[in-house]
Amino acid sequence: MWNKPKQHDAFVITITPRTITYSHLSRSTNEPQIQLQSHDIEIFDTLELEKLIVFNPTIVINQIQNHYRAMANQSIPVLMALNGPSLFAKIISSSKAHPSLEQLNLPHTPHMQWAHRYLYSHDHRHYFYVCGLPQQILLQFQLISIAAQLPLRLISTEHMALLHLYRYLSGAAFRHSELGEALSKRNNNIEQLFSKDDLPRVLSIPTSQAVANENPISLLIACGLFISEGFS
Repeated sequence: MWNKPKQHDAFVITITPRTITYSHLSRSTNEPQIQLQSHDIEIFDTLELEKLIVFNPTIVINQIQNHYRAMANQSIPVLMALNGPSLFAKIISSSKAHPSLEQLNLPHTPHMQWAHRYLYSHDHRHYFYVCGLPQQILLQFQLISIAAQLPLRLISTEHMALLHLYRYLSGAAFRHSELGEALSKRNNNIEQLFSKDDLPRVLSIPTSQAVANENPISLLIACGLFISEGFS
């Protein structure tokens, strides 16, 4: 019996201190790549959004809601990635292979939501990507999603999304030791793990989408979030 291919869709919102990028991504079970259905970027230059703090929620909510309705036209899940000075993001080493957050010597900053991901081991030390998000920022975007009537499924960071993508692109050849070598050569700059050839490997961009001159990192981040949720 012939089974109809199943399609997964997600609406990815990437938020930086003064920009919001929107990407509607889909993936069919019979397609090798993620498909870019629509893409847009919005710049806020009158302090509606500053350093991830929303000063004019009405405008931001309306813009996000309008983009979602125009670009997604159905109740597909929303994935959100944040980046900016309000976040804590650092690669931290530990003598323990499976440390708790308390054992990673994080700054004693109250009201932070923490997450960490194992990267690699070297010279009896274990390295982790650690990120922290102020709970007030997290709550702010949760409330914005509710007000905009978005089916929010995930809030993460850009770097966490890129680490998911790096492992996906490496496939069965992925080794934590090789990730460590790659990061060491790039001064732990996660964005520099990718080349210009990586985007077309994972994402199919139709000619109708005018994104050729855009920095591909925002689309790589969108793909990483999409993959992290098991849509690939």
